[in-house]
Amino acid sequence: MSTRLRFVLLLPLLLVLMVGCTKDNQRGAELSGKVAYKGQPVTGGNMTLYFAEAGYPVAISPDGTYKATQLPAGDAVATVTTDHLNSNKPKYGGSSPVPEGVKQGPTGTYVAVPARYKRKETSDLKVTLKAGKNQYDFEMKD
Repeated sequence: MSTRLRFVLLLPLLLVLMVGCTKDNQRGAELSGKVAYKGQPVTGGNMTLYFAEAGYPVAISPDGTYKATQLPAGDAVATVTTDHLNSNKPKYGGSSPVPEGVKQGPTGTYVAVPARYKRKETSDLKVTLKAGKNQYDFEMKD
């Protein structure tokens, strides 16, 4: 078989494989909204969206909003942590000074949230994403 004929036969096969692989692995969902506790915005912290075992970290802005891109479509459980904003806890290495050039961490004000929202096994914050843009506000309660 000539080299040219092999190339002609191989090219369509490679194109089919490339298209098939990229569609399955493509993350095309986007999610935005607000995070609140007792009706008030959570003014900083981190949220993690879990799709099965895969976690996607999302920052919560000081106004309580968040935005995440390149997420998979499907069912997700969200967790929220704000402990790193607690001024009563050491920020960096206990009593060690913060090295030059190292950021102090995320901005925002500490809001204590119930412990159940810190773990995916106990959090009741759930959302189902479709491909494209999604809007969802998470409301935490006692």
